[in-house]
Amino acid sequence: MDAPELNAPSSAAAANRRGVVIALAILVAVLVGAWFAYGTLAGQAEPGDAAAAQATASSDENLPHLEDYDAQVLSALGDSTSLVKIADGKPLVINFWATWCPYCIQEMDDFQVIYDDYGDWVNFAFVDATDGVRETIEDARAWIEERDYTLPFYFDTRYEATGGFGVQAFPTTVVVAANGDILTISAGRIDPDLMRSALDSLR
Repeated sequence: MDAPELNAPSSAAAANRRGVVIALAILVAVLVGAWFAYGTLAGQAEPGDAAAAQATASSDENLPHLEDYDAQVLSALGDSTSLVKIADGKPLVINFWATWCPYCIQEMDDFQVIYDDYGDWVNFAFVDATDGVRETIEDARAWIEERDYTLPFYFDTRYEATGGFGVQAFPTTVVVAANGDILTISAGRIDPDLMRSALDSLR
């Protein structure tokens, strides 16, 4: 199926912000490679852990904003909503995942604990990359229904959110401040302690 055309930011500022996100994604790839090489040489690397590197914007002036990457997704009930609406003025954690991704599945239990602890003041969006080919909404729903997670799942059936953020690897997790600034983009399985520290810093 053809990917939908994504709306590009109209202002120069938005373009600059998009450049920052692309730079962050590149930095993530570099950090992941370096971390994995070091871990392998030290005999400590385990599958999935190598992708836990993080990239964080270095100054508030250059932080991209969620509004420039807003996208429509479907809720678990099938209602259309947007990432900005999901944030609703609170910090937001966006996790891009798929049922065929082993590291995505492995980190769900960790995310459930974090959601239970932080969900009263942090909003979460677990966005399934529903491309209709490798991942269908039926497959994703069946996987969710077989488990006892209370996480807020969404379906990116038009690939707007996944494509807008330029996600190349799963899982990818984004941390957004209450004011909409995109603070952190992490490729790979999360480190629960690092995630908690990131969220605690937003109190």
